[in-house]
Amino acid sequence: MSNEVKVGLLAVIAIALSFWGYKFIRGSNVLLKSNTYKVYYPSVDRMQVGTQVFINGVEVGSVASVKLLNDVDRTVEVILDLKPGMTIPKNTKAIIVSTGFMGGKAVLLDYPLPCSGDDCAKSGDVLEGEIRGLLGSMVGEENAERYIDILKEGLGELVDSLNAALLKDPDSPLGKSMKNLESALANLNSATGQMDGLLRSSSGSINGMLANLNDITGNLKGNNEKINSILGNADSLSSQLVAADLEQTLKEVNEAIVGLKTTLQSANTAMDGVSDVVGKIKNGEGSLGKLMSDEELYDNISELSQRADSLINDFQDRPYRYMPFKSRSKVKKFDKKDAVMDGQ
Repeated sequence: MSNEVKVGLLAVIAIALSFWGYKFIRGSNVLLKSNTYKVYYPSVDRMQVGTQVFINGVEVGSVASVKLLNDVDRTVEVILDLKPGMTIPKNTKAIIVSTGFMGGKAVLLDYPLPCSGDDCAKSGDVLEGEIRGLLGSMVGEENAERYIDILKEGLGELVDSLNAALLKDPDSPLGKSMKNLESALANLNSATGQMDGLLRSSSGSINGMLANLNDITGNLKGNNEKINSILGNADSLSSQLVAADLEQTLKEVNEAIVGLKTTLQSANTAMDGVSDVVGKIKNGEGSLGKLMSDEELYDNISELSQRADSLINDFQDRPYRYMPFKSRSKVKKFDKKDAVMDGQ
């Protein structure tokens, strides 16, 4: 046998074992012939494939399929897969029950008596379906009413005890609250009585007011044309006022535009004069133009300014040089004295 054939056989065996293991985990053994039954429910409340099936608490199979039918009522078809050799009567009920508060589900097969022969359901038959709530699943359908009665009795005793405690100790906070509530209801009843009496005593005045109001509305209806004429005149007057105000406003705006035009013309003339002056300066005309275009003149003026500045500084530092002394010896004497001070 070649290696390719061995690898192929191992692959087939591995796939078969995987399929068998998957079915076995879901509660179905493909190596054994089992019985399947169909059940139709209006809703299965999130029940999944692999949900366990029990009879008297013993697991006898699992849910093999959950499918939503495309009918008007959107019925759910559930297929139950029971263990080989397991027989159930034809009148068996497949009841969906809750296994806990977390939403777990299971299918409970319920029937009155075991079957034999033709009374047993055959593989592929349809069973009757039923759904129980959480309370019915926990305590059983036959005990649900008894537990509800017990709960009612307990609540009744609790209410009686609470009522007795209130009547026994009226000074407690809860008792005071009940008294205050009773007083508030009494005040409300009194207020409604007074309001009823006031309405009864004032019924004549109210009827008169309504009659007067009816007369006023009748007069308004009768003078409807006059009212419309008055409103039309008011509308025409307001339109005339608006037109007059608009005409005056337009006149003022026109005058302002004329003044602005004159101002702009004056500004334009002034700008033309400035432009002419700038052009003459640029062409070297006039003193400022010559100063800007003749560099030699600019240098002479700059040198003259520096010499004038030096002369002014020397006059401020040594004014005795420019005073009329009789002798130059005093001038030299002051120069030597200033030289000594500058050296220090």
